[in-house]
Amino acid sequence: MGASAISFLTPYWSGADMMRLHLASIRRFYPDAPILVSKRDGGAAEMAAYRREFHIDCWLEDCGYTDAYLRLLERCDTRFACIADHDTVLLASLEPLLARLADGRQDLIGIEERIRMPGALLGESSTEDWLRFAPGCTAANFLIIDWQAFKSRWGLGGIFGVPTSGAGHFDFDYGIGQRLKRHHYLLPYHVRKYGLGNLLRDGETPIVWHQWYGSYRTRLPEASSVYAMAEAGERAFLADYPQLTLDDLNPAWGPNRDVEAEQRALAAAGPPAAPPSRARRWAGRHLRVLAARLAVRHDRARLP
Repeated sequence: MGASAISFLTPYWSGADMMRLHLASIRRFYPDAPILVSKRDGGAAEMAAYRREFHIDCWLEDCGYTDAYLRLLERCDTRFACIADHDTVLLASLEPLLARLADGRQDLIGIEERIRMPGALLGESSTEDWLRFAPGCTAANFLIIDWQAFKSRWGLGGIFGVPTSGAGHFDFDYGIGQRLKRHHYLLPYHVRKYGLGNLLRDGETPIVWHQWYGSYRTRLPEASSVYAMAEAGERAFLADYPQLTLDDLNPAWGPNRDVEAEQRALAAAGPPAAPPSRARRWAGRHLRVLAARLAVRHDRARLP
């Protein structure tokens, strides 16, 4: 389909080792595709090195995830956009998936927000909880859409969703999956050795690795159990890559759970919380004008 058909959009906070693998894996399969990065909390020297090595476009922006996400979409000029966290590593070309969007078989390639915690980490594999639970919604950690078609129909404000009953989580960008109805899901698998991480497969084909909480150093309290899980899993992954141990796969999407029963129980408690006030302000009037102004202003911080 050609490199010019897709851009890779990555909001980035911290975690240089995973970021380097993320960029290198994209360049392995897409040597010339645009890679757009919004970097929070400085890091000019780090990002300048990535720009020289991987030929990325980068902006240093003191903003939260919502703002970074919106600004990157505003800057995306290609037909397709792959929104990907910096702790994702491509394991295969995306061309067969892009073909599904190009010929109209699906509207969206992504991951359903239905991912269980790996039971081995909790010590009780029969009673593990959900890491993410919003059936029918799509996660932003790896998402591919025809961005130009979406933007022409709904505009940038179309990404904002509404909370629904029967869900345990809500993210501001669920509007993408709520408007694009035909989803093609990559299925997540746990690998015991790599902790919280998930192998994402299309059928039997490994497509991408997602390590989860790649910015744990600046995002999580060091004393928290999730910090320890994220750190141990990342260390094991980095030590093995690219010779990963992927022969101990366990389905992470809860195929043996009574999902409908869990949805009914959650629905009785009401929908999850509405998006934070920052996201609500973005979704208000004149969103596109405001976003464009912000993009122009922060382009001044783009690395030379």
